[in-house]
Amino acid sequence: MIPRGSEGVRHLATRVVADLIPKAVDAYTAADLGLTTALLDMVAQDYDRAVEVLVADQSDMRALFEAALGSIDDAALAARMSAAITARPASLHVKDQSAQADIAMRVLIDLHAYVEDAEARGEARASALNLKIWTFLDVHVARRAYDSAF
Repeated sequence: MIPRGSEGVRHLATRVVADLIPKAVDAYTAADLGLTTALLDMVAQDYDRAVEVLVADQSDMRALFEAALGSIDDAALAARMSAAITARPASLHVKDQSAQADIAMRVLIDLHAYVEDAEARGEARASALNLKIWTFLDVHVARRAYDSAF
């Protein structure tokens, strides 16, 4: 067997369950190994989906920035949004995807603060954009949900 990616991590988790937990000398050690197994399963899930999740998030944020760009009066924020729209990660490596997603997320956080301030001032256009941002955040979290017993 040649373990690949998540299969290899899941194989390690299975070995912990089958070989180490039964040999645990006390309940604490068995529980600790059980937690380790669950965490390994979560790592395996992230291994499978990491790039897909990061690429989807960045695509959604670019679309959100494009939709909002015309209604932003803050020139510095608009420039950062424009830069985030055109920016692309250096590679498909998770490290590069994460770095680019972090930059876009900081722009989104600032956009969200701007939109919430505009909404508090009663600007009608802000409510729809705020809803779009919250919808993105819901999807962002759902993409990262784990299939886990925890």
